[in-house]
Amino acid sequence: MTLVLATACATKVAEPWHKFAFDGWNDKWYPAHELLEYSYGDKYRMVRASVITPEHPINEGKSMLPPGTNINGPMPVGEFLFVKWRIKSTGEVVEDRVDLRQQLPKDMTDHGLTFVIEGKQLYVYVITPKVRNSDLPPNKKTSSSRYRETFEIYPTNELSR
Repeated sequence: MTLVLATACATKVAEPWHKFAFDGWNDKWYPAHELLEYSYGDKYRMVRASVITPEHPINEGKSMLPPGTNINGPMPVGEFLFVKWRIKSTGEVVEDRVDLRQQLPKDMTDHGLTFVIEGKQLYVYVITPKVRNSDLPPNKKTSSSRYRETFEIYPTNELSR
């Protein structure tokens, strides 16, 4: 019993409390883009979804995923972000996989990760816990940047580790 508790404590250190979220409505990439698949790493099932794989029966028969999610809590920091989407006007399917290992802060505690889709380009942002003056307009493509200091980490990396 003591061994199990020690293991659980050691696991928590590797799973900081942080957030993975995206909002196609407020970030204005939906309905022009339809989300087909995403995965923030591969160690936590709550931050992965697909319309194509049988492991997600809730999405079976749907042509797209909901354009928003919000997962908060202790979870593994993802080593990558994979996003697949359809540009509605052309039907073109685009996908991008971003290696996050050298992009994210060394400590993701109380931080967030989000993305914005614009045509064939994916933008990835780290949202810090530092409060921003919300009277100012968002300073990034994500509406989250209105309330919190936010850094683009892909395609350019504005964040120094």
